[in-house]
Amino acid sequence: MGRSASKKTQADMLTTNFSYRILVGEKILHFFLVKDLLIETEPAREKGQPFYLGDVTAGVNNLAVSVGAKDMVSVRGDIGGKAMFYSSAGQKEVAWQEEEFTKEMDFPGALPGMAVNGHGRISFIEDGGPPLETEGKLLYQLKIEVEVHLSVSDHRQFDIAVGLKDISPEKINREVISFEELVGEQAISATVNNEVEFAEQPEYIKSVSGHLQDLSWDLGKEDITIKGELVTVFYFSSGGERGFKSKKQQFNQQVPFPGIDEDYRINLFPRVVCTVNEILGKNVRQTTHIDIFLRVTNMVQQEIITDIEGINVKREYLMLCRPLGMVKESLEMVQKLFFSYPQQIAAGPCRLLHLNIEPHDGTIAVNGTLEKNIYYIPPAKTETADYSGYEKEAEKEILPTISRAEEDFYSTLYLPGVEAESHTAANFIYNSADFAPTETDTLQISHALLEVKAWNMQEIPVVVPHRVAPGTSFVVYTVKSEDTLLKIGRNYGVKPSAIAEENGLEEDALLEAGQKLLITLL
Repeated sequence: MGRSASKKTQADMLTTNFSYRILVGEKILHFFLVKDLLIETEPAREKGQPFYLGDVTAGVNNLAVSVGAKDMVSVRGDIGGKAMFYSSAGQKEVAWQEEEFTKEMDFPGALPGMAVNGHGRISFIEDGGPPLETEGKLLYQLKIEVEVHLSVSDHRQFDIAVGLKDISPEKINREVISFEELVGEQAISATVNNEVEFAEQPEYIKSVSGHLQDLSWDLGKEDITIKGELVTVFYFSSGGERGFKSKKQQFNQQVPFPGIDEDYRINLFPRVVCTVNEILGKNVRQTTHIDIFLRVTNMVQQEIITDIEGINVKREYLMLCRPLGMVKESLEMVQKLFFSYPQQIAAGPCRLLHLNIEPHDGTIAVNGTLEKNIYYIPPAKTETADYSGYEKEAEKEILPTISRAEEDFYSTLYLPGVEAESHTAANFIYNSADFAPTETDTLQISHALLEVKAWNMQEIPVVVPHRVAPGTSFVVYTVKSEDTLLKIGRNYGVKPSAIAEENGLEEDALLEAGQKLLITLL
């Protein structure tokens, strides 16, 4: 990022160097995988049934992203992980082989030759319920949601005109453009350790949920300090006691970020990935893995010349992302669960089945569907209450009951300047849930945060010095290794689409070294 001192070209044009990493756009890609985990070890059992899996962890590895075609980003990588399995001999860790994935996502403004960054992580793992059992083998089915944060940036570095000798200012058309520059992105992985002591050695323990709250940051000269509170909930069975417990701990993480400036915009995308419980006699060692994706941007203003009357000028076309702003809304979703209120209940993992964003003039309509997992311990039967379907000795069972529910939500966000053609990116963070009894049902109040960013794409002509002798009408260009139409077009101040059309190519065509291209300059 920077500008050099003005200078004269052979055409007596005053120029300055334009060098910025322009943020073209950002998106969050979600997709869903099903993983079968086959285990041949003899399981621990309750009433003849194998235990549920304990804690499950997974991660995205070898992530590779690229602009594969115009307005399209390709993502590939693999997922590996492990689970805590309760065998007849006690707690045992089971790993599974990495599984590859390939996805594509619509990304307006992306062109081959632009830089694309990606950060992948797991946003949801649902592993509850008993396995299928056959021929001495157990088959657990894991539902895994992957979240990939994507950004496309365009590193622009060329000379632009700021004036011309002996031309009156009235003949020079100027404009001040504003755009968002990508300063940097960073993924922060952190762990928070804790130890819980029980009166007897636990027979079973499993993390239910976790989230970060009251997240904030402080800027130093060379770093960013992120702080907040970590809340985790787990289920346990130890001797005659079982139930849910929550733990709150302060979280503090320092992130090196040289050159940070107080005027920069900082966006945090926090995620509690998982908590792993390791049984060590009467104690349980808890390790919580936290992932925070950090994106830093800067708003830049630059004066440019768009035209000079009476002069045959050469233009470069800038495709800019003009931010319209970000709007945040705290969501409180109330839903009735059709079972009687149990004293022991906790919210489990939650995932987005779908999220739809529709920009309108001045507003953004958002709707989606959540799949929620609820863990609870059913009350025992009594003479005055009928809990149909519950076991007579339910209070002595080790495993909790799991209920799943879907809930639709709707929201209208107000953001001046938004139009129907505006582009958007949304970040949905599910935090926690509270439960309350009603006359016959259980009430769940879920808390979430919705963040939506909007921007418009605009193409701006910029006057630049001639790259070939003035008056040259066309050139025949020989393609070099790693050339793209975007790169070649910039060398001559010609739109990639114009070169593609003139040579009978698609705008995202792959070029071969030695290939000849006709480029019209006038």
